[in-house]
Amino acid sequence: MPLLRITKNGTPLCTVGSADVWMFSATISADIWGPARSELTVTGNGKRRPDGSSDFLIWEMAHELHKGDRVVFSFEEGSESSPEGSLLDDDDGDDDDSPEDQPIDLVASEEEISNLEARSKLNLDCGWRFLAPGEREIFVAPNDERQNLSLSLLWNEIRAHRMRASLSQSSLREIMSRSGGEEIFLGYLEQAACIELTVGT
Repeated sequence: MPLLRITKNGTPLCTVGSADVWMFSATISADIWGPARSELTVTGNGKRRPDGSSDFLIWEMAHELHKGDRVVFSFEEGSESSPEGSLLDDDDGDDDDSPEDQPIDLVASEEEISNLEARSKLNLDCGWRFLAPGEREIFVAPNDERQNLSLSLLWNEIRAHRMRASLSQSSLREIMSRSGGEEIFLGYLEQAACIELTVGT
């Protein structure tokens, strides 16, 4: 069974092992608004219980990356996590006044989208260098047309021998409408494969 080992600038960040989860994902995201240059999130779903439920586990949440940071994702043989994933804590203390049962409107109005697009652009010089096995190095940067970058790695135990990796660039409107964007790279990695991403221009 596999694991995903993640290092930043040669220093271990975390390892997500298949002994603890039935699926895991790792994402790096960036946009032209910032203020963070880029952010890394690593999560997974714990092994299913007999009733089908599982815990949502967190290894990294919006871990800020800076210019020059080099993140390496290694898809390796193994099964143990290090450290163990943290449980998502839904208990905020006194939740008597929390509107848990109220519906949430996920559809943004044109005015709301326009206001988001009009934010100050604090991250215009952000760019990524991306390297996957057997591929030429890819350089990608957000722009006024497509303001968001995303690297997504996804694994589940149904197809345990491989991990899906995708690099894409999307506009805010494409994200809000869930219509996708420009897929720059899509690959399925076998074990003993590495992906590298360096933040910077």
